[in-house]
Amino acid sequence: MLRFSRPLIVLVLAIVPFFLFLGTSETVRVNGELVSDNRFNLGGLVMAVIGLVMVFGMLRPSAPNDGPRKALAALGGVLCLVQLANSIDVIRIDPLDWIMPDRNLPTLHYSALADNDYIYLTVKTPDAYRRALTREKGDIVGEARVHEAYADLCHGGRYRTDLARAAQLPDYFDATEQTAIEERATAVLGTTAPECSLSRSNRIMGEQVDHLNRSMDLYDRLEAEYLALAE
Repeated sequence: MLRFSRPLIVLVLAIVPFFLFLGTSETVRVNGELVSDNRFNLGGLVMAVIGLVMVFGMLRPSAPNDGPRKALAALGGVLCLVQLANSIDVIRIDPLDWIMPDRNLPTLHYSALADNDYIYLTVKTPDAYRRALTREKGDIVGEARVHEAYADLCHGGRYRTDLARAAQLPDYFDATEQTAIEERATAVLGTTAPECSLSRSNRIMGEQVDHLNRSMDLYDRLEAEYLALAE
């Protein structure tokens, strides 16, 4: 195992700075919005350079011809290059985001409907139910598309709601109702600016997720009433 000691040291030098920040950071906010976030990890830069020097020594032509050792050293060299770019803020990789993907997202509060939570209709006819279901489904589809687009743009595709459930259209909707749902969903999506910001993240990834999840549960209850009436 001693022949792998130096490649393993290189791997440690490449990986440790992802979890240990020894440098400077600067953030600038304007009216509460984050407009600049710069980081320089001096410790990561130094360790990456040391690792690359060690890799060069292990891969030079005059080094022992040990294939597994050189392969491990080459892997360490690639990771050191990644760490080098990460340390000078050319790219930004934070493994904690993979371990705790919601750590920088707002807390969700909604869990379930109360027993007396319903969408109340003054006129309880099949047509009235279908109009309400069409309206509610259009809003749900639109809000889900807003969430999906913003999560893709600003949070690496971290979805916090069931998009498939939101997009599902029951068979009882006819062509006219499906068109109305699509038009309403498109209108909802068109009113949302795509730019990333802290306030938008708090709203779209937090408050609106709670609202969307609650809306889908309310829709299910309204649908159950309609289906019972239609029997």
